[in-house]
Amino acid sequence: MILEFYFRILTVLFWSTLLLNWIFIPNTTINHYIFNTYFVLSIIYIVLSILDKIKRNSDKKEKVNFFYRFISIITFVISMMYFLLYSNSINLLLIKTIINFMYFYISCKKVNMKDEEGVVGIIGSILIFVFATYY
Repeated sequence: MILEFYFRILTVLFWSTLLLNWIFIPNTTINHYIFNTYFVLSIIYIVLSILDKIKRNSDKKEKVNFFYRFISIITFVISMMYFLLYSNSINLLLIKTIINFMYFYISCKKVNMKDEEGVVGIIGSILIFVFATYY
């Protein structure tokens, strides 16, 4: 329950950060602080979720859920690094694209398992791809 709430907070922080960066004039110093804060919060979430996964004996649905949240956070971190810090790095764009396709694939798996959270992931991965190509 707490990890789910934490995941949702990280998701809202990611989208609001992209929105604010797009609306206001970006400042590199502030962008570094924002990215570093988000990165630390994401690492804490990943460690806690891995510890929770090790502690629990999970079925197939929980494994897909874990991988969905894990790849979501990784996608958000890489995307935020690309959008805020290194928007002209081709290598980072390629890495982000590959991870985004993995995010899309896991989201489709969740939809196939009748979990509507996967639809949010599909829409999110498409939005991230569109932002990357038009940014």
